[in-house]
Amino acid sequence: MGIFRQPRQQDVHSGCNQSIGKVNSMHVLGYTWAGVRTSDLKSTARFFADVLGLSVSHESESLVQFEMPSGQLFEVFGSDNRYYRLHACPVLAFQVEDVKRARMELASRGVQFETDVEGNESEAWTYFRGPDGFLYELWQTARALKALPHGQ
Repeated sequence: MGIFRQPRQQDVHSGCNQSIGKVNSMHVLGYTWAGVRTSDLKSTARFFADVLGLSVSHESESLVQFEMPSGQLFEVFGSDNRYYRLHACPVLAFQVEDVKRARMELASRGVQFETDVEGNESEAWTYFRGPDGFLYELWQTARALKALPHGQ
């Protein structure tokens, strides 16, 4: 992972001696998205749809998107997708209210970003590296998470 500066623990966690749960200007609303990559998109998509019973919400030649009953999204990237290289391991997206502001705040704390903010007013995202070197994402969306009925 030599193309980025591995943040030092103190860079990423500045202010860790403050109270846990202290309110910052960035507020994570929840986990709303996960993505993986595959070299066999058709078989992998069939597995998630037919074996796990996930509902396909969007399909293209290089991407299959599933929507959970909660509203969370799970995307599978084929090898022709421009995001394939970023998903060497599963990636989680954390929903924030303002992705541009959240990116600026984390960058000021030493977090290394892999992309600029992409998308539009209804959905925007940016990828960053955690102190473990794994990829994570900040995601701003107008899509609300749904409460699951009891028993699901």
